[in-house]
Amino acid sequence: MKRILILALACVLLLTGCKSGKIFQLNEVDALISEKGYGKEEFTQALAGRSRADIVDAWGEPNGRLSGMYGDIWMTGEELWVVLYYDRADDKVTDVIVGTPDL
Repeated sequence: MKRILILALACVLLLTGCKSGKIFQLNEVDALISEKGYGKEEFTQALAGRSRADIVDAWGEPNGRLSGMYGDIWMTGEELWVVLYYDRADDKVTDVIVGTPDL
């Protein structure tokens, strides 16, 4: 029982520490997809829980906003978009979509 508690605490601390790390640069998205095989899950895991302010500090102002939903759109070129959805209560990333404009 004690080991499980210590392991759970270690996981929480590890995950908390990961969120305080540096946010990858917007121009790295294409390489993360093509070289490391990142998909929706990996991008969501990397950005979930980050504040909108931290993302804007790292990536600059978004190219667009979602209509009717709380989120931002960044274009990493003509062929690739990153769409972030936020929780309205705390401005934290809840979901990420990376793809082409014809989503």
